[in-house]
Amino acid sequence: GRDMVYCLVTNFLLTYILFTKGLTPAQLGAVTAIMVAARVFDALNDPVMGNIIENTRSRWGKFKPWLVAGILLTSVVVVMVFSTKLKGWDFIILFGIFYFCFSIAYTMHDISYWGIVPALSSDAGARDAFTSRATLFAGAGGTVASIIIPMFTTGATAIGGNASTAYTVVSLGICILMPAFFLFTIIG
Repeated sequence: GRDMVYCLVTNFLLTYILFTKGLTPAQLGAVTAIMVAARVFDALNDPVMGNIIENTRSRWGKFKPWLVAGILLTSVVVVMVFSTKLKGWDFIILFGIFYFCFSIAYTMHDISYWGIVPALSSDAGARDAFTSRATLFAGAGGTVASIIIPMFTTGATAIGGNASTAYTVVSLGICILMPAFFLFTIIG
């Protein structure tokens, strides 16, 4: 589920914007600037979030609170941006807020997710098995998303007959699947 959302945002967000928002060249330039600034911010945010997670003390451990918070926030911001009817500069403002919120929320659960592996076992073989399974399912999620997203958002098979409706429905579906699949990690 995590990797389906990641695929949706990294591979299809610009397609969604180009097909549904009708932005001017200046507005597209603003989208580019926001994306670059968010990537720079993300490089700075990762070690800060890692330190925050490492110093977390709760009855659920240091990873699970950030896993849950990150997954839920990521779901909300992704559905918000893919379902908005805003256009023009109003959309650009929302997009700027979204992209930074997505960066923070995704980092919350991504660092927790991969940081939890060493805490699961002191046996190197068991950690390798956990990592292999996680990587396998991550690849499967990304691959499935790469196939279904364009299938249901473009052409004659677009849900609702247009890209705007299709991306809203697809993002909602994926953002419901993400927390559902994440229950395996949280509970397991």
